[in-house]
Amino acid sequence: NVELTDGFHVLIDALKMNDIDTMYGVVGIPITNLARMWQDDGQRFYSFRHEQHAGYAASIAGYIEGKPGVCLTVSAPGFLNGVTSLAHATTNCFPMILLSGSSEREIVDLQQGDYEEMDQMNVARPHCKASFRINSI
Repeated sequence: NVELTDGFHVLIDALKMNDIDTMYGVVGIPITNLARMWQDDGQRFYSFRHEQHAGYAASIAGYIEGKPGVCLTVSAPGFLNGVTSLAHATTNCFPMILLSGSSEREIVDLQQGDYEEMDQMNVARPHCKASFRINSI
């Protein structure tokens, strides 16, 4: 029997395999279901009113716990708000992961424009150790 899954469940499993049990963030489309599934799986999610605050909480948690703190944001403006705390974490060598929603990859690659979208991967690159985009599962 092959069990079907989706990207959110693969991500949740990967985080749990790396001993991560807490996320900090601001939910909204397209990542609302990820936060719900994370909580349904018994993991902690701390919701904030602004992504910078969530990001700073994640960076400090990373520093205190010695494992990456995870910040979850929506795309574009939410992502940019999270990049500030990502740069802070990188500068101070605090382990942190910033996860952000996105539009369909083809729209971003062709620079066609979409609601609240930008080339987030390349924007993040100077402010962190590594920047990735998941293209398919």
